[in-house]
Amino acid sequence: MTNSGYKQELYWGDESAYGTGATINQPFGLVQSVNPTETNTLIKVRTMGGTRDYNNIVAGKFEVSGNVEYYLQGGAFIRQAMGEDTATTTTVDSGPKIHSGASYLHVMGSAASPTADSFPSFEMEFTDEEDTGAAANTANLKRRYRGCRVNALTISGNVDEPVKVNADWIGRHVVISTAAAAAVTQSTDDPYVFYQGAVYATTGAISAYTAIGTSSEIAEVNSFDFSVNNNLEAVWYVSGTTATQQIKRGVKVLIPKGRDYAANLNLHFKNRAMYQKFLGATDATIPQDTLAKYQIVLDLIRSGTLGGVKAATDDYMRIMLASCAFDTINIPGSPEDIVNETIGVDVKSAKIYVIDDDASYQ
Repeated sequence: MTNSGYKQELYWGDESAYGTGATINQPFGLVQSVNPTETNTLIKVRTMGGTRDYNNIVAGKFEVSGNVEYYLQGGAFIRQAMGEDTATTTTVDSGPKIHSGASYLHVMGSAASPTADSFPSFEMEFTDEEDTGAAANTANLKRRYRGCRVNALTISGNVDEPVKVNADWIGRHVVISTAAAAAVTQSTDDPYVFYQGAVYATTGAISAYTAIGTSSEIAEVNSFDFSVNNNLEAVWYVSGTTATQQIKRGVKVLIPKGRDYAANLNLHFKNRAMYQKFLGATDATIPQDTLAKYQIVLDLIRSGTLGGVKAATDDYMRIMLASCAFDTINIPGSPEDIVNETIGVDVKSAKIYVIDDDASYQ
């Protein structure tokens, strides 16, 4: 029968090694859409002495990719894009450390990003529930996408909806069944929303606990977005399979290459301060030869005070964009409109700090 999104469920689990599969035990958040695409990459063959039609159509590479969009409740899936969660030691992906009581500090985006062999991967389960009563577990379409990695992820916020995450992913292959969806506990946290946030631009050093003065706050921000692109390269081999978890036609390796970061800020024009920063200095009147660099900080605070006394009830996320330079700026004019200011930012490196009650993102 015709189905609707209210009868679909989407969950994921962290793989201990690439492509080996995982226990499905994690919710994404408040999922708004998911769009997986599987492609047979058909090879169409013609031949001399044949007709004008194809002589053969044969299977080529089996490719899997997709997109998922959800409202942000927690930081676990962000680790899949940033590469690791390193707060306790310098060892990549060493995990969080205790913040206070039963709350933990997660640090994602270490400069020592994992190699291809240890970069995080996940298995995603997408179930269309079709069963009813006596037909239990015979009519569902459950797709489990194994060997998935996040190619690009964007976190965006504006005044009209909760903070949103949009992730593009690539997978190795898919396995289907008629089984029911995994039993996964949903988060009870409210999604992050715009009025919990603050945006700063400062030249000072920033950590998870740095209190930033109001003089560095960028006022009247209407929206922001931050994106990371892992520039994944999918690799196939003539040999077909070299490990038991591979399939002949599926991708063999997904290699994360150099990371690209970018951000955009949209705000109401207040004064010339941001334009002078774009020119290269706080007192600039012409374009500078050397551009001043800034740390841009996006704080989302559900409870607690950054830089204040630590408490087990603290619950916040800090996105720290380091050594940023302003790439583009647009300040238009129109008789009936509030004057807007849109700024494109290039980011050298980034870290995301999360305080929550999750002892492990793996």
